[in-house]
Amino acid sequence: MASIVMTRPSSGPRRAAAICGLGVAMVVALAAPSSAASVLKPHPEGPESRGGKAAGGVPSLSISIDNGRTTAEEGDRLTYTVKVRNTGAARVRELDLTQTLPTGLRFVSADGQGSASKGQVRWSVDVPPGKEATFHTVAEVGATPEDLLRLASIACASTEGSDKPIVCATHSDRLPAGAAAAEAAHVAAHPVSSRLGYVGMGAAAALSVLVLAGLLLLRRSRRGRHLREPSS
Repeated sequence: MASIVMTRPSSGPRRAAAICGLGVAMVVALAAPSSAASVLKPHPEGPESRGGKAAGGVPSLSISIDNGRTTAEEGDRLTYTVKVRNTGAARVRELDLTQTLPTGLRFVSADGQGSASKGQVRWSVDVPPGKEATFHTVAEVGATPEDLLRLASIACASTEGSDKPIVCATHSDRLPAGAAAAEAAHVAAHPVSSRLGYVGMGAAAALSVLVLAGLLLLRRSRRGRHLREPSS
């Protein structure tokens, strides 16, 4: 599931981290695959864009991350595409772009001179006004905790040397544990229809067996009749 989160300048690193954390929490809580992007717009009372930057000198940006999938399991190799766009009118220089590598996701490679360290991939990029920079990361799914429902990776952009993200986006893929949890939740919410479904599948299997047995008996009967007929 890919989503885009646009934030106002925060008053401190704690608030910025809380905003990104909220995005991941919402994805995990929903536990439903989706490829649609959602946008959280700045607060109506927030600063207006001025010369490509919001009040206070913060660049006007949008960001997205996606790997073209909705599910993942151990052994899968995932290719992420991270895009950051300069929606303002001024060039953004030395933009710090990062992508997290959560537990269970092993770094393989990254283009654009991206380097992996301390659980994240990092790039430094200049983005002209109205233009977009695109990067790719390849990672492999390893062993994940049995209670981990989704594998989420977060991309954030910030000015160089700042620990306050300007924009963040997240993409998550449902793990086998998530699929099992979703099935259990469905059965709990619809116990009657779920039981009827299982009964229907059982009846269909039994009918298939009976049909096959009938065909075998018919074939044997025809073969025995043919052997008993006198030859001319």
